[in-house]
Amino acid sequence: SHLRYEGRQTFGLFLKGIGLTMKESLNFWRKAFARKVDADKFQKSYSYNIRHSYGQEGKRADYTPYTCMKIIRATPGNGEYHSCPFKQFDESHLRATLRKKENFRK
Repeated sequence: SHLRYEGRQTFGLFLKGIGLTMKESLNFWRKAFARKVDADKFQKSYSYNIRHSYGQEGKRADYTPYTCMKIIRATPGNGEYHSCPFKQFDESHLRATLRKKENFRK
């Protein structure tokens, strides 16, 4: 499956928000796409949007990560894989999932 634009945008801004530099972000995405996209195609099709997110292209705006509410309210289209992963869980499924995590305590 391929992470489409909105998913890449959401995750890319998250990575920026947790402190990845533009160079680190470019390296991350280059490696993530390496199996499906050669270096030339990555440079032509994907690197511009990453640089744009860091304010180095286009209108040079410094974008911030999406808020939790924006992510929760997102409605991905067919074949898209972004939004809050817990959004569709009912309470029992959410609790069961969180209990599986090593550090989760009730």
